[in-house]
Amino acid sequence: MNGNHNELEAFRKNPNHVVSGIYQTCRPKFIGWGKDATRISVHDLADIFQNAVIIMVLNLESGRLSELIGTLCTYLFGIGKNLVQAFRRKQGRIGLPGDEAFPLTRETDAGIEDAMITAETDAQLWSKVDALGEPGRSLIILTYKEGLNSQEIAEVMGYSSPEVVRQLRKRCLDKIRKS
Repeated sequence: MNGNHNELEAFRKNPNHVVSGIYQTCRPKFIGWGKDATRISVHDLADIFQNAVIIMVLNLESGRLSELIGTLCTYLFGIGKNLVQAFRRKQGRIGLPGDEAFPLTRETDAGIEDAMITAETDAQLWSKVDALGEPGRSLIILTYKEGLNSQEIAEVMGYSSPEVVRQLRKRCLDKIRKS
């Protein structure tokens, strides 16, 4: 247990060094596990790992993670496995890019203009999400990009209940609407 306490103390003293070490040691293990245990691409596994690291850092900085039973790498794997499950559920609900036939259009087709307007609107929306800061940004990403429900987000981010997540999400969406 003392080694786990030392990891938390090391993070408090130099978080960048600890996170860098986690990337060097845990990322290859996580991606190796994911390649063997799941049918998820290495690119998607890397994204999932990145999201897990962000959640872990948020939990450490906010004080929600104040005591470890295992190591930070073990804790990170737990978050990552929850995100993998959410990713798989999301895959079951919607098709992945490239699954559908990509329609060919000409430059004069109205569809291209609509797509450009939609892309610009999406970019503006996500810039507003980025402006929320943490943990609001992560909560919105986990909801709308990762497809997690309130219970799953509460577990991953360390909130006491799904109701807390719903209240925070509502506040974040209100801020986005007002900006």
